[in-house]
Amino acid sequence: MTNSSTEHVATDSNTESTPKTSGLSQKRYIVTVALATYFFWISLYLYVPVLPLHAQELGANLQMVGIVIASYAIGQLVLRIPIGVGSDIIGRKPFAVLALVLSAVGAIWLAISPDPWSLFAARTLTGVAAAGWVAISVLFASYYPAGNTSRAMAIIMSVNTLSLVTATFVGGLVAEYFGNLSTFYGAAGIGFAGALLLLSAPEPRIKSATRYSLSTLLGILKTPLLLRVSAIAITLQFVTFGVNFGFLPIHAENLGASKSEIGYITTAGLLAAVLGTAASAWVSRRWGPTVSVMAAAVVTFISLVIMTITTDLVALGGLQTLNGFGRGMMNTVLISTALASAPVAIRATAMGSYQALYAIGMLLGPAASGPIAAAFGIEMVFWAAAAATVIGGALALGKPLPRN
Repeated sequence: MTNSSTEHVATDSNTESTPKTSGLSQKRYIVTVALATYFFWISLYLYVPVLPLHAQELGANLQMVGIVIASYAIGQLVLRIPIGVGSDIIGRKPFAVLALVLSAVGAIWLAISPDPWSLFAARTLTGVAAAGWVAISVLFASYYPAGNTSRAMAIIMSVNTLSLVTATFVGGLVAEYFGNLSTFYGAAGIGFAGALLLLSAPEPRIKSATRYSLSTLLGILKTPLLLRVSAIAITLQFVTFGVNFGFLPIHAENLGASKSEIGYITTAGLLAAVLGTAASAWVSRRWGPTVSVMAAAVVTFISLVIMTITTDLVALGGLQTLNGFGRGMMNTVLISTALASAPVAIRATAMGSYQALYAIGMLLGPAASGPIAAAFGIEMVFWAAAAATVIGGALALGKPLPRN
């Protein structure tokens, strides 16, 4: 793979050949992988609305809550590039199945953890499982022609978001009526079911003109377009894991929200993210991806600033809806651009690189938010996230992102 000093979407002769089956069978495989993806994210997020609260119940202070949440990013930061490389060389399906199994094992470990540091270790394992998203997303895209990258990513990101909607909505209710531990055991069962389901889908073979080597990986890591969208994604993940999956549940509880109401508020943002995903495709086609990212940054910034002064739960839910719309719009543009930045045969490596880099934001968001909340109050966490959003928007302004 060659790189120039300019940003571009990769266009080469590498193709992805699908299994030799009928069109109906092909659609069945697409549905199977999509459903397994749905189970994958539920297994990782069913307990997320109550995880910060559960950590506090086990004795964690605000700093420790931030550390527990941040641990989810460790495995992703370290393993996503190796998984991407391995997926391009060995195949995507083995890593995808293993990811679902580890998500289930990690959920069981979370359930039996006796103290915050055990929670830290268990959540780190679920982060290792989440690193398998590299293989799952590229496996799904491999069922589509190379020119349909944006469509494939829009579909799988919608599935991703819908699964998070289901997980946070149901997770809050389950915790309310059956206790926090039930969400962990439920997540484990769903993870094992997803692994069994994914085993039934054959993996498309790759016809590659690219010979893999260390220089291939280094070439991807030096791609200007991939680096820029990854930098923007770091700011997005800082917001998502510092606020939405971090200290927003604690803030809502401080305002008097029950566990089920916390689930509703989180779900509102995720439902809006589905609409943001759809809006992103339309805005990108009409005005280009840069406009999509900038519009998303403005919407997200406004919601975060107003959250700092909101004391009403209904208003907080409305602002979370606005926030989710912006994040959903931005996320879809970034992931499709990252995937299209590399030739088909090495897209798992490109996706692994992109996801490993944005995991920096997943780590920094909660890790920084814990001390900020302890020293200055939870409201300052929202201000820090708003500042990160401004940085992301500024990075998008430098040069128009290419259409793909």
